[in-house]
Amino acid sequence: MNKPYNEMTPAERLADRIAKNREIDRRVKENQHAANPPAKASSASAKAGGKQKSGGDALTEFQRIKKERGIDAASDFVRGKAE
Repeated sequence: MNKPYNEMTPAERLADRIAKNREIDRRVKENQHAANPPAKASSASAKAGGKQKSGGDALTEFQRIKKERGIDAASDFVRGKAE
């Protein structure tokens, strides 16, 4: 945003914070991919099995969805669990 923080409405502050957090997440993800390229063979074999580990919990699933499809999809997952 181009406005100073103290001149923003609460909604603008929230939108600004969300935008900054998404930018941070994007940069972290880029750095992780640069340092550790994803292993396609292991993920393909895991998908071929058709099942996930039975001991997986919601946090693990949230982290996996966040990594693969982003924070918005992971948030939708959490909202769906609450219903």
